[in-house]
Amino acid sequence: MRTDTSIFLTGFGAFLFAVCCLYISLLRRFKNRPLLPPGPRGYPIIGDLFNAISYAGEASVPLWERYLDMGQKYNSDVIHIDVLGDHTIILNSARATTELLEKRSGLYSDRPGMYMMTDLVGWHWDFSNFTEELFIKISSLEQYRPIIHSFSNQPRVRRAQFIVNFLITNFYFPWYESHAGSIILRLVYGMTTQSELNTFVELASLATESAIATMNHGSFIVDYFPLLKYVPGASFKRKANVWAPAVAEVINAPWEKLKASVASGTALSCFATKNLEKFNLMTIFDTDLVETDEVDLDMEKVIKNCAGIAYFAGLDTTKALIMTSILAISHHPEVLAKAQKELDAVVGPSRLPNFSDRTNLPYVEAFIREVERMYPITPLAVAHRVMADDIYEGYFIPKDATVVGNAWAILHSEELYKDPLKFNPDRFIQDDKDSSVPPNPELYAFGFGRRICPGRYLALESTWILIACLLATCDITRPLEEDVRELDPVLDFVDGMTVHPKPYDCRIVPRSAAALNLMKTGYSAEIHKCASKHRVLLNERETYENVNSGKRKGCIKGESNPRRVEGPTGYGPHGNDPGYHYPIDATSNQSLKLY
Repeated sequence: MRTDTSIFLTGFGAFLFAVCCLYISLLRRFKNRPLLPPGPRGYPIIGDLFNAISYAGEASVPLWERYLDMGQKYNSDVIHIDVLGDHTIILNSARATTELLEKRSGLYSDRPGMYMMTDLVGWHWDFSNFTEELFIKISSLEQYRPIIHSFSNQPRVRRAQFIVNFLITNFYFPWYESHAGSIILRLVYGMTTQSELNTFVELASLATESAIATMNHGSFIVDYFPLLKYVPGASFKRKANVWAPAVAEVINAPWEKLKASVASGTALSCFATKNLEKFNLMTIFDTDLVETDEVDLDMEKVIKNCAGIAYFAGLDTTKALIMTSILAISHHPEVLAKAQKELDAVVGPSRLPNFSDRTNLPYVEAFIREVERMYPITPLAVAHRVMADDIYEGYFIPKDATVVGNAWAILHSEELYKDPLKFNPDRFIQDDKDSSVPPNPELYAFGFGRRICPGRYLALESTWILIACLLATCDITRPLEEDVRELDPVLDFVDGMTVHPKPYDCRIVPRSAAALNLMKTGYSAEIHKCASKHRVLLNERETYENVNSGKRKGCIKGESNPRRVEGPTGYGPHGNDPGYHYPIDATSNQSLKLY
């Protein structure tokens, strides 16, 4: 008996000694360690769970707004939330995000565990860790700009059709998705037929819904308690079961369609084919080949994933930015008037804007920037994870902590943007009296560091050309019966990874009969003056075939592709700009109207 007692006491003593040693070791470690950033103390066991997760309800405050309120409460641009040992660091200033997520990006480029998004819904192919795949994504997506420019500068009828659809559909919201999706599918996969576009846009819609709902760290409680993913019948699991098939299909189905086009030799030049050509992979889809190198298959998977992320990311950001821009302009008639005055002076009434006009339209550019600032579509962007312990301004940031850049707080900072709650595009216009212009919101509105939104180029370029065309030809106002209340950047928007306006009404009407004609065809109804007795000056892209058709057939003669006028013409609507005029000889004395 004594022997058993002695053994027990000896073992218990050894255990106490070990515990004391561990306690002393931890005490020394934490005593010498800087403090964590300030933040709410939370509750026993669950910590500050209720401030860390999103929850539904009309009265709920979005995470980005809550994080800003916390920073103001604790008088710090860096705050800390602890949920059962899971640390989240919130960065509420441009200074903090620049230092940590940009300058120290090698340490902060990993992603946190988002178990709902990755394990249950299946978005693991999308947000892989920082590897060669992500390098390829970033560099390849730069191709968006010239591709979009080329796509948007096609015959003006294509651009005009965008505006007409607003009137035909009576401002029907799903059309946004269809339009944005059509552009993306053409750019990424080379799809052009309407049946293909309709099928894959609908597919992407459901998949994108899941990404919006799950991408913010803490959107679902399973992100903090991973073991809950094994609990049957949970509401988040029911949602995951609906979303998962669409997520798998959204990356595989368009790629299989592309493979068939490549194999048959009918594939159009696009984002995917350019990358396949870059790595000499266009032949791997040849069904006559007996086997394909394993390295080639791995690279194919990388490119397929790149195309998938471009497809999904571009669709939602483009749709959200277009919807928000139109909502904003409907609430600010003074902004609409200024933009239209600038467009009339630079573009004139006889054609639609194009990208070559962009540098001469600073107010239109300023309007888009102010939309990005006032109503950021990705207020929290993609969360980061720090891969080792770090120190920032005396605060300790523990390894594996989730780090969130709060773009909303930055873009509504009084330090960067004077009177930040006022919608004012003029803040981005260079003033002779004041040379200071606030930072371009693009620096913060689409994420930070190496986890920046890959769809930003598509969203920005597509939105600019479409909004410019719309403002040039239409008046956009609120419904006559609507009250004059101000647009609320929180209450009038749906929270999520990307923030969309709630369904709204507005009136979009042509500015004039000439504008309506321009919207329908891409051409003005203006009578073109003659440089000589029977010489007609044609505007940009108005070809011989366009003019010599219908009721006007036989009224003109000339080459089908005439050379541009050399030297100044002196005739409107483009004055002395020779780049916009072609000469064609008329065979009668009648004036020609180009419709």
